[in-house]
Amino acid sequence: MSENSGMFERIFLQEAPINHLKVSFAKGRTSQTYLFVGKESCGKFKTALAFAALLQCDNPVYDGKGRPDACGRCDSCKRVAALSHPDVQVIKPDGYDIRISQIRRMQDLAQLKSSYGKWQIFIIDPAEKLNISSANSLLKILEEAPSQTVFILIGKSADSVIPTILSRSELVRFNSPGHESARKAVVEATGLSEEKAALCYSLSEGRFGKSLLIAQTFEGLELSRGMRASHTRYLNCLETYTKALRQKFSQVALIEEALALAGELDNYFDPELQAGQKSFCRALFTNTGLPYAFPILFSEALLDKLENCASNLKKGLEPTLADLKKSCSSAMYKEIEGQLFSAVDKWPMMQLEGLFLCLINFYSDALLMSCGADETLMLNIDCKDDIITLAKVEGTSLLRGRIEMLESAVFMLHRHVQPLLILENLITQIGGAEA
Repeated sequence: MSENSGMFERIFLQEAPINHLKVSFAKGRTSQTYLFVGKESCGKFKTALAFAALLQCDNPVYDGKGRPDACGRCDSCKRVAALSHPDVQVIKPDGYDIRISQIRRMQDLAQLKSSYGKWQIFIIDPAEKLNISSANSLLKILEEAPSQTVFILIGKSADSVIPTILSRSELVRFNSPGHESARKAVVEATGLSEEKAALCYSLSEGRFGKSLLIAQTFEGLELSRGMRASHTRYLNCLETYTKALRQKFSQVALIEEALALAGELDNYFDPELQAGQKSFCRALFTNTGLPYAFPILFSEALLDKLENCASNLKKGLEPTLADLKKSCSSAMYKEIEGQLFSAVDKWPMMQLEGLFLCLINFYSDALLMSCGADETLMLNIDCKDDIITLAKVEGTSLLRGRIEMLESAVFMLHRHVQPLLILENLITQIGGAEA
C-alpha cells in the first residue's frame, strides 16, 4: 500500500463502517459522539485516527464515487498519524482506569477553540475503562460540548458505556471478518507468502491487527514440535518476555509513564511468547499420552514462572516508586503503588486465560472439521493436518466436551478458583496418561 494513499485506504476488512463515516462527512452530517464497537484488534483505533485526519485534513481526496478520504500527505494528516496533532487528543487509561481527572482535563480542552485544525477531537480508548465517576463526568461534557467538537469512544460492544452515553452516541459496528478473508488481507498488507501469512494469523489467535505486528518480526518465527521442546520453549519465552518488560518498567522516568505501561499490560504483545504458547498448545492438543507426573510438574513450573515474572516486574518498578515516595504523601504513595501492583498481579491470570483460549481455538477448529466444514474456516489452518487427524479420532461429542471444559476453566479462573487445580486438571484431561 502506497504511503501516499488515503488514510482509510490503509485499513483492511472494514469497508462498511468506513463507508458510513465517509458518507456522513460528505453530507455534512458529522455527529458529535461516536461509539466504535467490534472485537479486539479489528481496526477501530486506526479508523478513529483516519476519521480524525479526514476532519482535520487540508486537502481531502475523493474517489470516483465522491467518497472522501484524508490525503495522508498534508501537515495535519501527518500530525494525526504521529499522535502529535494539538487538536486530536487520545485518552488512554491512567493505570487501570480512565480517571475523572482525565475527563475534567478533556472538558477544559473541549471549551477551547481549535488551535491548529478545524475540530477538537477526543478519542477515548477503551471505553470499558471509564469508571462510574469518569463516565458520569463524560456524560455532562457530552451534554454541554460546543460545536466543532467530536468524541470517538472505542469499545468491544454497546455495553462498553453506560446507557445514557450510548443514547447520545452514533453506533458504528466493525466487522468480524472470516478467517480466510483475514488471511488474504495479511498477504495483501505484508507481501508474505500464504503459508507465512497463515502462521502470523494463527499466532494472533484471529486478531487481525496483531497478525500484522507479528508479520513485522516474522523472520525465523516457527512452531516447535513435540512436548519436550514445546513446553521448555514456552517457559523460556515467559522468562525472556519478563526480562524485556522489567527493563521497560525500570526505564520509565515518570510515575504517569509507569501507570500507563501497567495499564497496557493486557495489550502488550510479544510474537515469540505467542509462538511458544501456541507450540505448547499444539503439542498438548495432539498428545496421545503424557508421563503420569507431567500435569502436576508442568503446572507447578508454569505457575512458579508466572509468579516470578510478576515479582520481577514489581522489582522493575522499585526505582520509580522510590522517587515517588520522596515527593508525595504517604496516602498518595500507597494509592499509586496499589494501582501498579494490582495491574501486575493480574498479568499471570491473563497469561493463563490466553493459554486456555488458544486451546479453545484448536478444539473449535477440530469441531468444525468433525462436522464436515470447509477447512478454510479454520483459524489454525497452518496446523490443519493435526486438526483433521484429531477430529477423526475424538469425534463431535468429545470435542464439544473439551471446549466446554476449557470454557469452564476460564470461568473458574475469573471466580478465583486455585489456578494450580484448574491447570493440572486440564492437562490431565486433555493430555491423558501413558499406557
